Amino acid sequence: MDAIESVRCQTYTHWEIVIVDDSSTDNSPNIYKELSGDSRIRIFQNEENRGCGYTKRRCAELANGAICGFLDSDDTLVSNAIEKMVNAHLLNENAALIYSRHNITDANMNFIKVSTQQHPMPLNGSFIKGDGGVSHFATFKKKNYDLTAGINPEYKRAIDHDLYYKLEETGSLVFIDEVLYNYRTNTGSNISVGGNETRAFMWHLIAMVDACRRRNLDIDETVCTDFETFTNWNRVEAKDEGARMVKMTKSYRLGHLILKPVISLKKMMEHRNQ
Repeated sequence: MDAIESVRCQTYTHWEIVIVDDSSTDNSPNIYKELSGDSRIRIFQNEENRGCGYTKRRCAELANGAICGFLDSDDTLVSNAIEKMVNAHLLNENAALIYSRHNITDANMNFIKVSTQQHPMPLNGSFIKGDGGVSHFATFKKKNYDLTAGINPEYKRAIDHDLYYKLEETGSLVFIDEVLYNYRTNTGSNISVGGNETRAFMWHLIAMVDACRRRNLDIDETVCTDFETFTNWNRVEAKDEGARMVKMTKSYRLGHLILKPVISLKKMMEHRNQ
């Protein structure tokens, strides 16, 4: 409910919430009953559990607004986040995606630090080449989304990267250097951390391969370069944490062999879609 309440408390009031329940087994139905009196909140149900890619795709398809953004169920927006984004989109007509900084909090929403992973896109830069740090809060124009093939429903992770790459192909990416989002950690519900990092990174590479194919980019050069950057980052992080020895993550120990399962998985996905 924290996420929903953070939208209800926005300074900008012309919003809608689209909830797609992916066949949850918790107390969500009781929450939906509490929300039924607000016509701005629309609730839908997947008949069976379909995963994050399929569910976020439905959210985007069902949205009526000209500007859209995803708010994860365990996170919140700052009170003027939507107002800031609406104004930024009005000022940046050619922007397909506008993103901001976010706070990192603990499970109880106690502030830990401001994320440093977001940064502006340089002139003639490209997100797929690692030039911009796109993350929460990310909003996009629906008309630009409709120019793409949409979020891939087969994706289990890295759905955001798939979306950002596709939107970049329709317009510019703009950065707001303000904190507009509160990202909650250690909740046990994140599909990209807490032991899921290697799988998340593999899906990130798959999203890159898809983007390279759409753009006719060299897959080997683009994807391998990103992999090397990722592993170098892990070495620096280990050193900065004061580790006596560099601790390689699973992703690093797998080395360039990680590309083999990525390609294999891509082939399986393509075969399923034939």
